[in-house]
Amino acid sequence: MELIEGYTHQSGVHCGAAALRNVAQYYGWNYSEGACFGIGGGPAFVLYEHPEKPWVTFRASSTWLERAFLERIGAPHSFRKGDDFQTAWENVTGHVDDDDPVLLFLDPAPLSYLPEEPDHLPHHVAVLIGYDDETVVLSDGALETRQEVSRATLEEAWTSDGFVPLDNEYLTVTRARTTEDGTDAAAAGLRQAATYMIEPLHVKRDARGPGEEGLPALRSFGDYLSAWADLPDPVRPVRAARRSIDEHGDGAAFRGLYAESLDELGQRTGLAHDLSDRMASVAEEWRTVAEILGDILEEDEPDPAHFEEAASLVGDIAEREEAIFESIADELGHVDEE
Repeated sequence: MELIEGYTHQSGVHCGAAALRNVAQYYGWNYSEGACFGIGGGPAFVLYEHPEKPWVTFRASSTWLERAFLERIGAPHSFRKGDDFQTAWENVTGHVDDDDPVLLFLDPAPLSYLPEEPDHLPHHVAVLIGYDDETVVLSDGALETRQEVSRATLEEAWTSDGFVPLDNEYLTVTRARTTEDGTDAAAAGLRQAATYMIEPLHVKRDARGPGEEGLPALRSFGDYLSAWADLPDPVRPVRAARRSIDEHGDGAAFRGLYAESLDELGQRTGLAHDLSDRMASVAEEWRTVAEILGDILEEDEPDPAHFEEAASLVGDIAEREEAIFESIADELGHVDEE
């Protein structure tokens, strides 16, 4: 089997940020998972409405994180999608032959090593670090150990026609150097996240599908949540919402990870010290929402009061997140267009 030597696998909170952290360490760059998440503009809120159904699915992190991180630190890289499987396979295995790990964007459903009901929508990010004719070795930050899957499974997972379409997408570093100042990269990532959450249309990033975004989407989710009590069967939307909050066991819609970002990157950029603590407190509120949704799923007859309680907490979260992101924008400036 062809295997990249010197690559260290570590698990993490967010699949994409953990993958970036592992790749960054392989190339000798000094970035933590929190730093990767923050520089990539990680926190998000995207609401996907189901056609002709009275419920929604959401994601709480951005779909552009990995490319944005490499752009901001000035690391030369290549992103490709749309090739047929055989062409894409030959390209990515060629990178592995050259000892360059490859970030793959995957549908989590076919990956049997993940839970039967994966905790999030595509894309899921894993790093290709080895292969032979029939097997691939993946460094997946959702697990403590490297994983082996068949080439056939990779082929199935590499495409998706769901909310977030995938077409054999991959990202690889093409030259192991960085050209941008780390403080500037941190400020740019924090600035983009703040502007995106407050005024999502001002940030020209692709959310990979139709949907409301940012804090307006978060508030809309609260409205939907309060109405789910009237559905004949609210289990499916409640379960999907709880999984989105509890992705990879984080339980906090990645706001705990973003608190770490604000702590580390805020020291570089001169942000107020209390912003990290404030975001950590928001993360606890997200955990409470997840717990309430879990209680609803265990009830024989869902209690409407629990839906109202969760919706009220989501409204409070939206207000608190807005205040935090406004503070970041006030200190670092807004993004007019990106």
